[in-house]
Amino acid sequence: MQDYEKLYKSLKIEYETYQKFSEQHIQELNEKNVRLEKSIDSLSNIIEVSKYINTFFSSDNLISLINDMILGILGVTYSTIFMIENGELIVKASNIENMNINLTSKEFVHINKGEEFLVNSRKPLKQTGEHKIDIHSIMGSPIKLREKFIGYIVVEHNLYKFMNIELKLFLRSIANQIAIAIENSLLYKELEKINQRDPLLGIYNRKYFFEFLEKNENRKLNDKFAIVMIDIDDFKKVNDTYGHQFGDKILINTANIVKYGIDKNDIFARYGGEEFILYISDFTSEDNVYSKIEAIRRTIEGSKINFNGRDESITASFGISFFPLNGTDLNELISKADDLLYKAKKSGKNRVLSGNIFKI
Repeated sequence: MQDYEKLYKSLKIEYETYQKFSEQHIQELNEKNVRLEKSIDSLSNIIEVSKYINTFFSSDNLISLINDMILGILGVTYSTIFMIENGELIVKASNIENMNINLTSKEFVHINKGEEFLVNSRKPLKQTGEHKIDIHSIMGSPIKLREKFIGYIVVEHNLYKFMNIELKLFLRSIANQIAIAIENSLLYKELEKINQRDPLLGIYNRKYFFEFLEKNENRKLNDKFAIVMIDIDDFKKVNDTYGHQFGDKILINTANIVKYGIDKNDIFARYGGEEFILYISDFTSEDNVYSKIEAIRRTIEGSKINFNGRDESITASFGISFFPLNGTDLNELISKADDLLYKAKKSGKNRVLSGNIFKI
């Protein structure tokens, strides 16, 4: 009987030991599973963040869109993105009312050093927004592009210990994605700029000119505008006599004179060869437009281009048409400005003919 009792107790101890071990093992597996699920969720969110950012990288509102995304994914009370512009850290996006950013001295220290931080406090760290919400949890992450500090993200929550290591790692990944998106955005805009401009003259090309006018065509029913056609007189003769290098100098000189003689809202483009086209908006009267173009003509006439020790001068002819005075269709207005340019050429060159004083 005693042998059975001993065996029973031995088996019981073994069972309890095994049970304890099994429960502990199951608990460890459960914890690993939870961590794995969180990692998968985090990875999934990072992938979604990357997709989202890359979808909108060419948008002018990229930073605001990213800030909205941070609010939605992290569930924080406030999110603010700073970017460095001209050596200063500037607020580019925030959901804090009136952009009234209230940084603590500790935040300033971390941000100026370009380092991460995570702070939780039972006592309010500060009060944020118009409603003075108590903030108990703050986290920040630098935005770096190839180790260069270019910006910063600060997120806040009114709950104590809302921010944790997992969110810190996630915010870091978002900061990395932002840096990549900003670089892509800059490259995209640079490429877009190259595609919009004439490589020799730096002014807009014909393709961009018409794309711009098509986008703004719906405005023309309410706003007056003028189309100016410009052509350098005897350009082929000059090119044949002095060569293409001198011809390029003439083109650059003419483009610069026109560029500095127009307003920032005017659109100036190379139409083809030695011909240019100009869109003028927001003018007070047709006579003012004529005076502006006449001043440009006189400046071109009086300018000198130095080539191989010689100073040469050139002239240009101009034709101006007006909406709605000379037509309501863009192609019609360009055609009428071109007709006036042709008449200016035929009647002696180096002159401006305008649709408000010269009947077309």
